[in-house]
Amino acid sequence: MKFFLTVLLVLFFPLAAFSDYVGIEACKPCHQKQYENFIKFSRMSNSFIGVEKMKNKITPEELKGCYECHTTGYGKKGGFVSVDKTPHLKNTGCEVCHGPGKKHVETKKPQYIKGKLTPKICEPCHTEERIRTFRFRPLLRGAH
Repeated sequence: MKFFLTVLLVLFFPLAAFSDYVGIEACKPCHQKQYENFIKFSRMSNSFIGVEKMKNKITPEELKGCYECHTTGYGKKGGFVSVDKTPHLKNTGCEVCHGPGKKHVETKKPQYIKGKLTPKICEPCHTEERIRTFRFRPLLRGAH
């Protein structure tokens, strides 16, 4: 049965089958409260809206620069590629801060996901320049 499911996954969702990223919906069953808080309170949960607003105002190369902070796993193995190929990763999701979740989801073991987060994790996107320009700050306690 497991073999059959793996074959179906590879045939119909080839990028997902070999990805370390699973997307926010995979976190929901075990982390319902955190999921709901994230969707309700975090602007990151809809971060791709900003990309959509800017796509006709900047060059394609500049747009790709937006993907690093407004999607999940862009430029990394199994991360966001495009809305068509990886729609489940189009927003900034849990895995941006907690790391790729495939192994954690499969095993349910906490050692396969970052649990204790520090502000350092926020720094690649939440630079001083971006905080001034876009007037946002990281949620130091997250959306939990």
